[in-house]
Amino acid sequence: MKRPILAVAAAVLALAVQAGSGGGAPAGSLAAAHPPAPERQTPAEARAKSEGCASCHSATDRHTMHQNPAVVLGCADCHGGDPKVAKPAGAQRGDAAYRDALERSHVLPRDRKAWNWPASANPEGSYTLLNRESPEFIRFMNPGDLRVAREACGACHLPIIQASERSLMSTSAMLWGGAAYNNGILPFKRYILGEAYTREGVGATLVNPVKPTDFLVAKGILSSVTALPAWETIPPADVFRVFERGGRVISSLFPEIGLPNNTGILQRLDEPGRPDLKQSNRGPGTGSRIAVPVINITKTRLNDPHLWFLGTNEQPGDYRSSGCSACHAVYANDRDAKHSGIYAKYGHSGGTATKDPTIAKGEPGHPIRHEFTRAIPSSQCMVCHMHQPNVFVNSYYGTIMWDYESDAPHMWPAKQKYPTHDEARKILSRNPEEAAIRGLWGDPEFLKNVASLNPKLQDTQFADYHGHGWNFRAVFKRDRKGTLLDKDGKAVSDGDPQKFKKAVHLTSIHLDVGFHCVDCHFAQDMHGNGHLYGEVAAAVEIDCRDCHGTADKYPTLRTSGPAARPGGMDMSLLRTQDGRKRFEWREGRLFQRSAIYPDLEWEMSLVKDTVTPGNAHYNEKAARAKLMRTGEAGRQGEWGPGGGDHAHADEKMTCFTCHLSWTTSCGGCHLPIQANWKTERQHYEGGETRNYATYNPQVARDEMFQLGRHGPVKGGRIAPVRSSSALVLSSTNINRERIYIQQPPVAASGFSSQAFAPHYPHTERKTETKGCSDCHVSDANDNNAIMAQMLLHGTNFVNFVGFNAWMGQERHVQAVQVTEWEEPQAVIGSYLHRYAYPDWYADHEKRGRRLAEAHDHAARGPANCVALRGEYLYSAEGEGGMRVYDVASIANKGVSQRIVTAPFSPLGHDTRVASGNATCVALPTNQPIAPARNQGELMRVTNQEQPFHPVYNYAVITDAGEGLILVDVNTLADGEPRNNFLARAVTWNAEGILKGARHVTLGGRYAYVAADAGLVVVDLDDPLKPRTAAVVPVKGARASALQFRYLFVASDAGLEVIDVTVPAKAALVAGARVPLADARRVYVARTYAYVAAGRAGLAIIDVEKPASPRLFRMFDDGGKLNDARDVVVATTNASAIAYVADGANGLKVLQLTSPEIQPKFYGFSPEPMPRVIAWRDTASPALSLAKGLDRDRAVDETGGQIAVFGRIGARPFTHEEQRRFYLRPDGSVWTVSDTGRPGDFRDGRPPADRAPKPRGETRKAEVR
Repeated sequence: MKRPILAVAAAVLALAVQAGSGGGAPAGSLAAAHPPAPERQTPAEARAKSEGCASCHSATDRHTMHQNPAVVLGCADCHGGDPKVAKPAGAQRGDAAYRDALERSHVLPRDRKAWNWPASANPEGSYTLLNRESPEFIRFMNPGDLRVAREACGACHLPIIQASERSLMSTSAMLWGGAAYNNGILPFKRYILGEAYTREGVGATLVNPVKPTDFLVAKGILSSVTALPAWETIPPADVFRVFERGGRVISSLFPEIGLPNNTGILQRLDEPGRPDLKQSNRGPGTGSRIAVPVINITKTRLNDPHLWFLGTNEQPGDYRSSGCSACHAVYANDRDAKHSGIYAKYGHSGGTATKDPTIAKGEPGHPIRHEFTRAIPSSQCMVCHMHQPNVFVNSYYGTIMWDYESDAPHMWPAKQKYPTHDEARKILSRNPEEAAIRGLWGDPEFLKNVASLNPKLQDTQFADYHGHGWNFRAVFKRDRKGTLLDKDGKAVSDGDPQKFKKAVHLTSIHLDVGFHCVDCHFAQDMHGNGHLYGEVAAAVEIDCRDCHGTADKYPTLRTSGPAARPGGMDMSLLRTQDGRKRFEWREGRLFQRSAIYPDLEWEMSLVKDTVTPGNAHYNEKAARAKLMRTGEAGRQGEWGPGGGDHAHADEKMTCFTCHLSWTTSCGGCHLPIQANWKTERQHYEGGETRNYATYNPQVARDEMFQLGRHGPVKGGRIAPVRSSSALVLSSTNINRERIYIQQPPVAASGFSSQAFAPHYPHTERKTETKGCSDCHVSDANDNNAIMAQMLLHGTNFVNFVGFNAWMGQERHVQAVQVTEWEEPQAVIGSYLHRYAYPDWYADHEKRGRRLAEAHDHAARGPANCVALRGEYLYSAEGEGGMRVYDVASIANKGVSQRIVTAPFSPLGHDTRVASGNATCVALPTNQPIAPARNQGELMRVTNQEQPFHPVYNYAVITDAGEGLILVDVNTLADGEPRNNFLARAVTWNAEGILKGARHVTLGGRYAYVAADAGLVVVDLDDPLKPRTAAVVPVKGARASALQFRYLFVASDAGLEVIDVTVPAKAALVAGARVPLADARRVYVARTYAYVAAGRAGLAIIDVEKPASPRLFRMFDDGGKLNDARDVVVATTNASAIAYVADGANGLKVLQLTSPEIQPKFYGFSPEPMPRVIAWRDTASPALSLAKGLDRDRAVDETGGQIAVFGRIGARPFTHEEQRRFYLRPDGSVWTVSDTGRPGDFRDGRPPADRAPKPRGETRKAEVR
């Protein structure tokens, strides 16, 4: 039978692949290409292809690599070479005769030095080396490589090879496409980029085997993917810009980017800071301007290279081969038996245990044995799947990326390290975290043994695998305050030496019973189904119900995931390697046999059994969740079988929405570019060029539970959501000038690039699951912050205050440097600063903790409100009106004035809006956005993006006399700096209702204005036609902060609380008041309100129960913090930090939590323990602070989307969907209990169906 072959299309890269000679040309010639391995042959024919090989390789683990003895192959069938050449009699290694035979029998590499020839181990960090090698050599060293697998394995496995070439594990389309779309580089959410190579190693286009119909497109199938263009050719897509537009060049210098101009002459360098007549050939900016995410993908070790390349083979968790062998040939990566199964005994350093006498025992860079297996341990999967774009699956192990702070004394050197350039490059080639060049784990030998520190650690426990050179910390069960909990939910003392053994380690329940990845993800999920996909979620064959069933039905054992074939794959036909059934029904009970351990099996948990009263597996908590009624009956708490529709039915929400125990969320990664660093490209043609980016995780949290909706490919079901790629970008040019710092890009859809995505967290458990009050208002009304987090409103806790804290002052605006520039960007004076930079910390202490660097600009009046968005600082300056400052060059040593009002000239740039007494300015989001991008058929139909609410076009200004002023600010996001002119769009003060307006808080389409009349709620649904929605009489209202259903108001009386569940019915909460003599501003971070209380200092108020706030503590630093005007809170690494504008005393920086002062720092809302760690005197009294960048806010309180969502059609909840979680149709709030109430159970089944039946009989009836 003739098998169809999908031809790899022509290469799209213009650059030819050069055959690098490295250590010189081989002494012998390359062996001739060997014929493809035959489908069948006689044993004698096979032996003839192995005879010479066996003269040296006299023993092997499995001659054909296959466990099936029916496979008849010789060595040369797979590897090529010349099997007729044998070792001369008596020859020994090192003899000239031995060497001659070796060179004649082996296929020799083009680059002997790079391959460490004649060593046979995978070299470290080889990346594109395969693309520069001959196909014959690649086949010789790894017949499973996808460039040559058709020749070596195609006679039997061609359809699988073809499918694998097009699988996401090979194309990486989710990485290339997601990075391009989320960061504004390409507008295609149906991705067009992916990685593939021809036999000769040239970047190629892959075409789907059939043209996708509308049905297939809806399933997430792509028509083709093409190679990522070279980073040098991609114009910058960011809004970021520098003053010059190109054209003026320095004739004496060659460019760092060798791009010819339109005359064919090599483009010279643009001169920094000097505008000229035309744009550069690459668009706005200079030759130093590049698309940061593209260079990050191209040159940074962002992901372990995928199946087209070898693993990097230098650290525990990084050892593997390429292609088919990447999975099916197991390497030693992890000593934990739960992770590595039967292979754990071989260690975690890539050492081999082969019988082959030519390979030294324990030598790294070889598979453990010369054999293929289907018993693939999870540790092999984790080599690639331990980082976000590959699906962050280390959560399956109950681990998450380490944050540099926990157990810092054990991980940082006692003396500060000052690495040389060579030392830094050596470490960063293994580990892209710039922090590693200063930490102890930059030493591979220390890294290997990090897990051995666990008995001595106080804050966490480390995993034994270290892909990318990273450290992963264990996640434990905690309450919301951060207290460790045991299996019974009892508190475990922070001082208990056995605390990590007593507390529940939140691994997946599947891992606990013995599962490995291959026990759930079968052949299709590994190899693909032959189609091209862009999203991981769309490419999965399996679904929970396939093995566990639903509340109504037992499992069919047929796959039903998005990528399943019509009717599904029949899992009852699956067999273990010894031929036994992997799934087997026995007397109504379903068992699964392990794919790893021959003698291990487990009974499957069947949902229908857990919800059926009288069944031995009945679980009331599970039954209540799964059988909760819909509509008003459900809101009343009624649940039970029968009775119609269920609120949590399988078609409405994913099982793991409730069954997860935790979800990983990335609160941001910093990608700084170094223009002077020459490094290798790690994909496609390779080669060394200038420019390099490190990859620096900033905040990785495990306590953030968030929900949204999947796209159509997953049925639009409710699912957990995680922050997936919250980048901030910095660029340093060849003059070491920081041309911009820590700028968040804008997605192609115009949404913020602080990306979110529906996510399967792989952390399902039976006991440590989500309860009713994780998604609905609790009876105790103590989960307001939890609801804000779940609905993706954000909690103002993980916000990003980066290099500078931005302040408004009596006569100035000012930026104060509050972190180090080096990585980790520790807050100066903080706990992390002390350990990562002991010398600089000591210098800081010698300065009396005064912050050394600040830059200011004169303001036209008191800057009572400031807001930072991207490259612009918005400032309300009283009689000076509202002004927008250009702050793009705040860190650029080559710019004399860091904060400017007119980058070109006053005639060509005017971002001041005059008014009589501008008191505050607010933006609907401080995340950079570009609403004008989110238009047209591509966005609305193809990409299935929601439109922006029109309020996102504006900045909102309060003026004490004029009321509310709206200004369209989209011109600042269009990438054209020469049209930056701002003007009023509307001025509104109906009947003088906003007289004395002094502060505004925005919550979706509503503006909450503090004015003489009290707190005025203004409806901005039509921004150009504001209207009064409500007026709440609050005496002396000064400022407010919004969290979900409550508005917290600083007033003459202190802190007061307004219920804004329905904004038009806003009302003061009776008795919800904390008296304070001089409350100025309020900031709410999760369950604490921080009030700048003037002479009294900082008031920290517990608002876990918003209707009954209580003073937690006052803090005035011994009387030194005595003029508090404003406060903001942010998270840096694992610690919470507060920044206080302390009037005449300047800026105060407070550490609120750290491993040292608050051992419960990993909690959702640990108790703050403030201490002053730094301060700065200011140019004039400090009045206000810009809030840090929102990193967990994807949607506003009225359903307006802010941040981009990965996955076609995935999105946050609309306003109406949000309201259903807590409001009845009449607008009244309904509440829940996690345990239920007596009498809630209602059995809606007919009486005849209520009698318990044996499970076997029930299942047989269903099958019939």
